[in-house]
Amino acid sequence: MRLSWARLLIPLWVECIGAVEISRHFAGRTGSALLWDLERDALASAWNERRAGSVAFQPGSLLKAFTFAALLESGIYDAGRKVHCNEGALEGEAALAYSCNEYFDDAAKRLGVDEMTRGYARFGLQYGKPSVKLREMLPAWKRLVARHREARLAPLFRGLRKAVEFGTARYAGAGGVAVAGKTGTMRDTALFAGYAPAEKPKYLLLIHLDGGSGGGDAAPIAGKVFRALFPALRSAFDPSRVDVALFWQNAPRQLNLAPGEYPEGTDIVTGQTRMRAPGPIAVKRDGDEYSVRARVALEDYVEAVLHGEAGGFQHAASRQAQAVAARTYAARFRGRHAEEGFDFCDTTHCQDARFVLQPRADLIGAVEATSGELLWRAGKPVEAYYHADSGGWLEEPSRKDAWWKAEGNALWEWRVKATDLAAALRLTFVTQQFRVMEREKSGRARALDVFGHPAEGTAFRTAVGRAMGWEKLPSRLFEVERRERELVFRGRGRGHGIGMAQTSAERMAAAGKNYREILGEYYPGARVGVSASGLAWAMRREGKVTMYSTQVERDAALLALAAKELARWEKELRLSVAPTLRVYPTREAFRDATGITDRVHGAARGSRLRLVTGASAETVRHELLHALLETNTRVRHPMWFREGLVEALNGEKSVDAEKVRVLLREQGLDRVLRSWREGLR
Repeated sequence: MRLSWARLLIPLWVECIGAVEISRHFAGRTGSALLWDLERDALASAWNERRAGSVAFQPGSLLKAFTFAALLESGIYDAGRKVHCNEGALEGEAALAYSCNEYFDDAAKRLGVDEMTRGYARFGLQYGKPSVKLREMLPAWKRLVARHREARLAPLFRGLRKAVEFGTARYAGAGGVAVAGKTGTMRDTALFAGYAPAEKPKYLLLIHLDGGSGGGDAAPIAGKVFRALFPALRSAFDPSRVDVALFWQNAPRQLNLAPGEYPEGTDIVTGQTRMRAPGPIAVKRDGDEYSVRARVALEDYVEAVLHGEAGGFQHAASRQAQAVAARTYAARFRGRHAEEGFDFCDTTHCQDARFVLQPRADLIGAVEATSGELLWRAGKPVEAYYHADSGGWLEEPSRKDAWWKAEGNALWEWRVKATDLAAALRLTFVTQQFRVMEREKSGRARALDVFGHPAEGTAFRTAVGRAMGWEKLPSRLFEVERRERELVFRGRGRGHGIGMAQTSAERMAAAGKNYREILGEYYPGARVGVSASGLAWAMRREGKVTMYSTQVERDAALLALAAKELARWEKELRLSVAPTLRVYPTREAFRDATGITDRVHGAARGSRLRLVTGASAETVRHELLHALLETNTRVRHPMWFREGLVEALNGEKSVDAEKVRVLLREQGLDRVLRSWREGLR
């Protein structure tokens, strides 16, 4: 049997793969439904599967998604153009959300039959065909959802999300997971097509009911299905911490820990890696492999991402820009792996997070300098994608990258035998031809002819990466030449081209631009701040203390107190430190940055202090003593000694403080401090 490209992207009908059961949600109804697992590329569950392949219906408003795609790809889409609908004058995204007939009738007229035919054909649909079967709709929706990250189609996918947020599909919402979808209502037919999670689609659901309406009958059932699929997800972003899967791509077969739960700081040793738990961890074993999940304070996660993503950066401003982008990405996309029980993996699939034993001061400084800051637009964190190198043209925003240069590894070449490529992708040769059929405005390959098989550019690059290695095709910005039995790909850039280009950010920093200017270049219209209102950090120094505050005049007294107390304790203990003090404007902002939910108003790690504005003198002294002591020992002391020594010096009452007071009475301060520096004896 000939294996076509459709087998690679839109596979032939296969048997149901999982234990997911959706039939129970359709009690008392007639019709059919299909649930497709997009990650496994297989049917997860079905209701009346035979009927899905035999009974035709009018697709109605489900086709508006494909009309919108044709409009966007034609180049004539105007985001500001509005058409009068029942809900008022609506632009494209809202028109899709409310399923405005007038808007899409107008779009079809503007496009004309030829353009509509070409647009529908890209998804395997026949424009003007009066009826389809549910099984026939499935490949079209799969092709559509596969392109959910394409900049060109972004208004379409935003419209599908808005349909569930407030439009005709609002009853398809699943609470803890974002759903995107479209309803349709024809005579005696209720329809729904949608997917979840919207940011990283896992399941695609198609429903055809006899009778009722798409919004009133099909959408509520879709909501039940999605809620059953994602039962334990939290409904809102909790910025204080993220759940990270460690060793996600290479699960260890050796581990020094038995299955169970362990506290922050626990040594983790595999056959190749040694690290300390960045937060409380849970260890599980599945066969010969271990999984490790860590709950990490957001700022610590950002620091780990900088070790992975910005380790080679030479300039403070580019490191700071990367810190804000990484933090915003975490805020916006928390729950990328929600169906697997965590927020992010530790690889470039999410963000390259490396929890190292010896953190770098320059990367810690970038996190500290931007602590809590996000990129905001319209009251929400932006979709802060970033990539290695633009190749000279950004995909989104779609324009030339003024800071790009053809140097380093920005230019690349890959040679591969045609037979090896076909074998890796499991293709037969319909023809010997390989060529780029369509390109984006940026020049990136949008559609390809691969040995006679039509392919989408993004899907082709993904397929090559999975089969032959991600380094082979670093970007879609390439030319390809056939030389006898060999294909030669010559390209520019690395990554998808969306958002900040890291090499260009480095050049901007080298030219003296600050991190806000860098972010403004690659996320136009976004505001940088610790809240949607745009509060920003300002710096002031007094003595050896450096303070960052959103309102430095208000917190000047706190800075003066810290400088005075530091001078006193440095003299009394004969120790030295130059602390950084960050004062948060609210208790909530402090919690979000530190992950501390107890009713405390201060925290210290090394020489870094974090306080809530208006913190008491006792709290300031407590955290300063922690900074002074912790930076003057290399010994990992037991908790009772660490906390007890600070509390005893600060005049606080506790069981640990009383233990240390006994030591102070028996041995004296000098000997106790020697034990602190060198270890208890």
